[in-house]
Amino acid sequence: MSRWIPDLSAHGGPAYLAVADELETAIRAGGFKAGDRLPSQRMLADFLGLHVNTVNRAMRETARRGLTTGDTRRGTVVLRPLS
Repeated sequence: MSRWIPDLSAHGGPAYLAVADELETAIRAGGFKAGDRLPSQRMLADFLGLHVNTVNRAMRETARRGLTTGDTRRGTVVLRPLS
């Protein structure tokens, strides 16, 4: 799933948590496998109409949850699928 763009319209609260929650939902649904790369933070920010810092905070949250890891060369990568 190289072009994952979440729908944040149903979420209340902070946008960064909405992005993190949507990513977790996609991983649980099997939309991502371990090692899959996510779209760049800049691309996600542009598509979602968010500031890149908001998306960066969302990616830090997914890393805190143990869902992803960041790599300067590879970008944000899914660590493991959840059941």
